[in-house]
Amino acid sequence: MLTSLLIQLGTLAVTSLAAPTDSKVSVIEQLQKRQNGTDSTAVLSLPHIYTSDWPQFANETTRWSTYSAPTFDLILIPETEEEISNALALFSQNSIPFFAQGGGHGYSPTLGVIQNAVMVKMERFNQIRFNDDHSVSVGGAARFRDLVSDLYGAGRELTVGSCVCVGSTGAMLGGGHGRLQGKHGLTSDALRSIRMVLWNGTVVEASESANSDLFWAMRGAGHNFGIVTESTYETYPQENNGMHYNADMVFTSDSLESLVKTINTLIPNQDPALALDFIFFTDPSTLTPVVYLNLVYAGPQARAQRYADLFASTKKRSGANSGKGSGKIERLSVNATMVNFGQLNDAAAGGTITAACATGSRQNTYTTTMRTLDVASVRKLFDSYGSFVKQNPLAAGSLVLFEIFGQKAVDARPDNYTAYPHRGFSNILTLIEMIYTDDAVADAADAWAHQWRDTLTSPRISGYKQQRVYENYAHGDEPLGSIYGFERWRKEKLTSLKNAFDPNDFFNGYHNIPHEVNW
Repeated sequence: MLTSLLIQLGTLAVTSLAAPTDSKVSVIEQLQKRQNGTDSTAVLSLPHIYTSDWPQFANETTRWSTYSAPTFDLILIPETEEEISNALALFSQNSIPFFAQGGGHGYSPTLGVIQNAVMVKMERFNQIRFNDDHSVSVGGAARFRDLVSDLYGAGRELTVGSCVCVGSTGAMLGGGHGRLQGKHGLTSDALRSIRMVLWNGTVVEASESANSDLFWAMRGAGHNFGIVTESTYETYPQENNGMHYNADMVFTSDSLESLVKTINTLIPNQDPALALDFIFFTDPSTLTPVVYLNLVYAGPQARAQRYADLFASTKKRSGANSGKGSGKIERLSVNATMVNFGQLNDAAAGGTITAACATGSRQNTYTTTMRTLDVASVRKLFDSYGSFVKQNPLAAGSLVLFEIFGQKAVDARPDNYTAYPHRGFSNILTLIEMIYTDDAVADAADAWAHQWRDTLTSPRISGYKQQRVYENYAHGDEPLGSIYGFERWRKEKLTSLKNAFDPNDFFNGYHNIPHEVNW
């Protein structure tokens, strides 16, 4: 039911760009009638609805990234699937844009097409329920923090993302990379069924036995078709009593070439339990770049230690051959611990990933995939990054991240298993994250990141003939084939499903699939 009052609708606060349209006011009046009981045809309850007069409106609509972000002038907070269905029927009938938010961490600039929309805030759909067959049913707004905690408590595991505050459903819809993917595949590979509300309020289920084509599309291109209310996943018994080895290491910049070469030796036939985050970030006190490696191993400490020892300091060389590219590793610090699965994401990378959950910054990110790390290019990138930050200290929070996770279980599934198109082409996910709050640095940050994304994407450096981009990380300027696959059959299937399940293009904000096969 609507327990909040729909208050004055004349001029919206500065958090909105315009007053409600006539059609939006008409819908609000219908909602009021239903709330007040004066509409005899209204037999279904509807969500709580808030205008921009609400004191919490600005806070509730601020997303993790404010770069090319959507804007809203109404918020709906539904409590039941029926309420979502009823609301979407009204909005679609009146051509009112809406946008579902679970975790609120999607950052593609393509979201900027959504303006003055209704936010369907899914926060009440955060349930996590274990079933008799050890599967887990997860609400559309459950975040990874709660899911991981409950999985650990139940003695189970599942591939999850690295950031605790990200919505688990949104991450899964693009595929769902994570540290355990080498063992279990992507998050979406474990999906067994899904419930969702379509643009016109129709509620459907999708699985291998019901709406199987839609089920295929929801795993890799799922942002295009509807609002997910619940997903059910297969889970797996925890190994090593749920304990993971976590090592955070800092190195001298002169160690870079040797680090890259060592990482490259691990990538072919990478141990499924091994996950690396290789990071360049800036020490804010000195504005100097830092070389950082987070190593996580989902298994016994003795086995993990063998990998960590590969990155221990080696004997220093002296004389003319010392310095950059000298073949040495100088590790300045290491913090290694055994951490349970429930606490791993908070502990990894010294807690910096969790600290990055703060909302409101500009997050302008470019990305690509790579087969291995090109040593000379990584050195040039590191040096360029250090120079950029010194010249643009307003962007000192920016970073470069290489995610190097196992591929065995991902690549073991057939290429056509789901809509995720990059099996065999995602050894390294590279993110160039430009982070700032002052737009005075926006143009410089965009130009630098764009240039380096293009450089790293070239076949000579990436090792792949075609640009491959993970949908959840995509910037939005890439060809759609780079995101959803280049094969003609993929394009035809996705376009056909878009026409069938979202014919009026209401779900158009996240790398939208066209209604014609001309992409």
